[in-house]
Amino acid sequence: MRRSHKFAAVLLVPLLAVACSGNPEPEPVQPEPAPQAPPPPPDDSAEREAAASRICDRASAAMESGDYATARQLLEQVLRDYPGTACAEAAPGEIDRARALEALTARIHFEFNLASISDEAAAILQRKAEALRIHTDVQLTIEGHCDERGSLEYNQALGMRRARAALQYLTSLGLDASRFRVVTFGEERPLASGSTEGAWRQNRRSEFVITAGDI
Repeated sequence: MRRSHKFAAVLLVPLLAVACSGNPEPEPVQPEPAPQAPPPPPDDSAEREAAASRICDRASAAMESGDYATARQLLEQVLRDYPGTACAEAAPGEIDRARALEALTARIHFEFNLASISDEAAAILQRKAEALRIHTDVQLTIEGHCDERGSLEYNQALGMRRARAALQYLTSLGLDASRFRVVTFGEERPLASGSTEGAWRQNRRSEFVITAGDI
């Protein structure tokens, strides 16, 4: 009997230890790491400035060569694709300048053996007059040109009639005749070479050269 009591006491000790110990302490919860902000986008302002500057250089070269339409288109591209760059900031003024020069120097063409102003030529002369009203110090020389057909003397006279027809139309729009000078080159300065209708059509023309005033 004594041995069984002793054995029972031995069994009760670990059971009591487990009962008194309770549930184990929970592991401490580790805080979630704070989300990191995404890295800032790379600064491409220098690349944009360089790209815009290259286009503006091309526009300046076109302006210098007298290709005002191309210069205007390039400047409009900078304004559209690279806003905020130094080139884009200066573009509106240069676009206005290119438009004025484009209008002032635009040539008109004539039908064979005629010096009358066509509807197409009249529209060009009207745009020219608008630019001249804005740029009041500009003066133009109006040149008359012909294709190669006909005698030298005849084409000299026909070229003068064409230059004077352009002058008369411009003065009919209210511009002072003193702002213009007329000359003829007959067939001496063809715009296109060759004895084809396409070349002759280009050569029957009046050119407009700015001789005074700043744009």
